[in-house]
Amino acid sequence: MRRAALILVGLLMGLTLAVMSEGRLAHLRALAPGLVPGWLTGAEDQSSLWRGQMRGLQPTLLPVPADLTWRFDQIDGPGARWSVTLSGPGLSGQGTLGLPLARDRADLRAARLEILVGDWPALIDGWPLGGLVMAQSLSADMTLPGRAVQSVDAVLDWSGARLAGVDIGHAEAVLTSDAGTWRAPFALTGDVIRATGTLSGRFGDPLAQLDLRIDPVGEVPEAWQRALDQTAVATDEGWQISRDIDLAAGWPLF
Repeated sequence: MRRAALILVGLLMGLTLAVMSEGRLAHLRALAPGLVPGWLTGAEDQSSLWRGQMRGLQPTLLPVPADLTWRFDQIDGPGARWSVTLSGPGLSGQGTLGLPLARDRADLRAARLEILVGDWPALIDGWPLGGLVMAQSLSADMTLPGRAVQSVDAVLDWSGARLAGVDIGHAEAVLTSDAGTWRAPFALTGDVIRATGTLSGRFGDPLAQLDLRIDPVGEVPEAWQRALDQTAVATDEGWQISRDIDLAAGWPLF
């Protein structure tokens, strides 16, 4: 009896390993759905735990569809890690996704994004943007299976910034989070305007608060002045904008 039990356990372990190492996600979903991590929901059936792809993702704040690919990297401490890449129109990124054995949370580390904003829809209606936005030192933590974000941090740099075909300089921002909230103070300097402000909000709430100060440095185009006079509060030297933004709304956001 003991020998038969050992043989049965060995067969079950062998089948499990075979499914995990060679089987496609479709097989694993059918035979052992409990082994499928929550973040693989929506993955293509031919994918496996070791490598695969999800197409057409469009999470909040992303105005273009993107494809996510993953490749198993290593067993690390209490869990496993995958190398992940994200690609789409004007978008490329990579990072490392960690998943503990408990599969109740996930973490993204050492991630990096590059965005050619000229390839994206206009953020401001009728005012297309240009330049390269780079997000570096990007990290995030989330709970599973609900994928609720708990923390996120990144350093952002916008080089060659353009607004409606006009060079506006260079911008930097630092995204930090704490106790369920996030904030991103930013600054833009150029030959036409100088802008400083903060975008902030709470995780799980699509509404964010924008506080923005714009000061003229050079000759501000007349069309810009008219638009700012209509949407912002004029100050002695520039304009002040304070408003809520629905980040879940489709672009343009303004």
